[in-house]
Amino acid sequence: MYFSVYNYYILRKLHTLYKIININNLSNSITFVISKKNQLKIIWGLDPRNLIHTYIRIFVQKYTEEKVTVSIKFMIDLLTTFSNEKLFIEKKKKTLFIYSKQGVYEVPTYYDNFNYHNNKLKKSSFVRIPLLSSTLLKILNKTLFATGDKEMKSIFNGVFFQFNTNEANFVATDTYKLVKYTIKNFKTNQNVEFTISKKYLNIVKEIVKNENKNNIVIKYFEKNNVLFDFEDHTFICQLINEKYPDYHSFIPHNKCHISFIFNKFLLLNTLKRISIFSKKRKNFIDFHFYHNKLKICDQNTISKNHFISEIEYKVVVTNIKNLKIGFNSQFLIEILSSLNEDFVYFELYHKMGILKPIHKKKEESIFILIMSTIKI
Repeated sequence: MYFSVYNYYILRKLHTLYKIININNLSNSITFVISKKNQLKIIWGLDPRNLIHTYIRIFVQKYTEEKVTVSIKFMIDLLTTFSNEKLFIEKKKKTLFIYSKQGVYEVPTYYDNFNYHNNKLKKSSFVRIPLLSSTLLKILNKTLFATGDKEMKSIFNGVFFQFNTNEANFVATDTYKLVKYTIKNFKTNQNVEFTISKKYLNIVKEIVKNENKNNIVIKYFEKNNVLFDFEDHTFICQLINEKYPDYHSFIPHNKCHISFIFNKFLLLNTLKRISIFSKKRKNFIDFHFYHNKLKICDQNTISKNHFISEIEYKVVVTNIKNLKIGFNSQFLIEILSSLNEDFVYFELYHKMGILKPIHKKKEESIFILIMSTIKI
């Protein structure tokens, strides 16, 4: 392996890749492989089935079918010390040498037994799903907050992607809250559904944020893998090989007790204000409806003077005169913070509440269910 490359181009690539993997506290090792098209393939991987590929144009001096694994942090620190000059990089036995105008530098390498070729994946059939990068980022922003943690079943640690021939649904739940984001008139050739781990979707999110705004392609390989094909990066990851629960069974079909419209910022700031005076970090708030008035209070406040807040709202449906129902305020703050809309419908049932942001765009909708903590 022997090639030359301008310092600026390889450093820019490594900076972007490091930003993606470092924010998720992942492995620091990357692998260089020379392709036959005067390209350097830079690979990062959790394991052989979960990989990021990116490419940079180089000038091949000597082509060999070999790879070398180095620390991305070490490479960035070293390359940052050079001006934008052409560097010559050569692998001799188990050492990587960098030749510059100032001298020769040895870069430590590591043993890596990953098989990065993925020939089986390339030969497999797949379903192609084109998507705007801005749309994918919106999907992730509206669903990831509702996924479960590591202590829950793996199926609740991911987002459920459901592509139909005329619409697409994206669902996440931790069993306490559930979000379903729907994009209507979304065209695909066939029905496809799969679940991707939150850990991998956080990587995808960072790639999207660091890419130019372009179209991307999702390639679904049945039951095993999904590939995200960006302009500058390719990410291959495993799917959660479990059936996603029937989320329709959680949705109530009876009439709600109360339905009202509120200003998102007004309620969000009220909840934040109440939580400041709470004795406990995970405080629970009560919604108390009485004669068309809404009072919000917290059972764990420090000062009784700040126990109750009133907010204005518009009643849509009311089938009960008095109602007191409680929610985890942190869940509500997370939900409201994820919304872009200014006004939201809130429907209250016997053991749950349902939020439906009022959309200006008719081609998309959001449905968010949150379980109640008390009902009196």
